[in-house]
Amino acid sequence: MNSLRKYDTALFFLFIMPWIIGFIAFFLIPFGTSIFYAFTDAKLPGAVHYDFVGFDNFVHMAKDPIFTKSLFNTLYFVVLGVPVVTAGMLLLAMLLNLDVKGIAVFRTFYYLPTLVPIVATVIIWRLVFNSEFGILNAVLGFFGAGKTDWLGGEHTIKPVIILLQVWISGSGVLIFLAALKNVPRHLYEAAEIDGADRIRRFFAITLPMISPSILFVVIIQTMYNFQMFTEALLLSKGGPNYASYTFVYNIYKSSFTDLKFSMAMSQSIFLFAVIALVTFVLMKLSNRFVYYEGEK
Repeated sequence: MNSLRKYDTALFFLFIMPWIIGFIAFFLIPFGTSIFYAFTDAKLPGAVHYDFVGFDNFVHMAKDPIFTKSLFNTLYFVVLGVPVVTAGMLLLAMLLNLDVKGIAVFRTFYYLPTLVPIVATVIIWRLVFNSEFGILNAVLGFFGAGKTDWLGGEHTIKPVIILLQVWISGSGVLIFLAALKNVPRHLYEAAEIDGADRIRRFFAITLPMISPSILFVVIIQTMYNFQMFTEALLLSKGGPNYASYTFVYNIYKSSFTDLKFSMAMSQSIFLFAVIALVTFVLMKLSNRFVYYEGEK
């Protein structure tokens, strides 16, 4: 028995060895290197000549007004964007869950934008929201509205980015759609017999039953918004006036434009700590509003 157990253990580690090697090579080593360089004044990755500066990078980071602006923008996308995008996903999933003729075609067409690379999607949206020849301004002009500089306005660029996230949220919609399909039908039938209307059934049955999926989507979307980069870079290059200058975009500029690699590593460590803290808080709070049927 002991020899069989040792054989199973060795076979187990043999099969997961590729994952262990990848985890060490692509996470542990880069993460440890980032922490090391965060306390130096290295200008470039792999720099040989550098000095240890302690917490100076973190002090300078906190005093940098661009850092504050990028942090505010990122929190905007997290605090306001995540609820809006999650609600949009759920609404679309409920619409795609309707039992109507040809609904499978609508589900397929809505999921297609998810298959398009984000770079191509952003380029398309630049054409749609262009202030001079954009499709949206052309449609609004047909109804007598004036032109709006969607991508060049400080108060419009953030809503445009959030709307873009709803457009490419096919994966989240798919998760919600699967969760809605798994809600037992007899619960709705019993509630309907008791006289509950659609709104009451939604809040008393639908939301509790799909709450684990909501938690999962919220956490994934929160992590995505904290690390948002492509939208800010391609839509407006962080502008106008740093209105879409996200935290990861600031890290990118610090490392590859300003050649402040150690400062970028300090910002990365700070972002990692913030994401870990927010995720921990969400998981702790989830005990109050997430319903797991197997635990009841």
